[in-house]
Amino acid sequence: MYCPVCFQNTLKLRSNGVVKLSFNGKSRNTSLFTYNLAKDSGADLALKLREKITEFMVWYTDFKNKPPVKTIEVFSSDCQCSNSCKIDLVNTRISVIGVMYSFKEIQFIMQEEGAKHGIEVTLSPP
Repeated sequence: MYCPVCFQNTLKLRSNGVVKLSFNGKSRNTSLFTYNLAKDSGADLALKLREKITEFMVWYTDFKNKPPVKTIEVFSSDCQCSNSCKIDLVNTRISVIGVMYSFKEIQFIMQEEGAKHGIEVTLSPP
């Protein structure tokens, strides 16, 4: 990944941290989960993602006017640059799509959960 400070391909995810989710530009306080790349398997990470998407879908079903879910952001601020750049961790949102999860995996989970809860999902690749 590219560092937002030095623009070199030296940015790496930390071995543990927090992943946050945003749907159509909106996020909830509970739309986040912790990860530990040393202990969590790919299946564990997929399960955590599915749990948070399901929570969102259950919450979203209570809305009266529900526009389709067109965008999802899966991001983390728990990154570090090999060049020791000072990265603004509060305002930086580094996408983990393509790093921790594939877009197809996210799209599949979103379509499946959307169908279960009657929510239209029309995601397009980033």
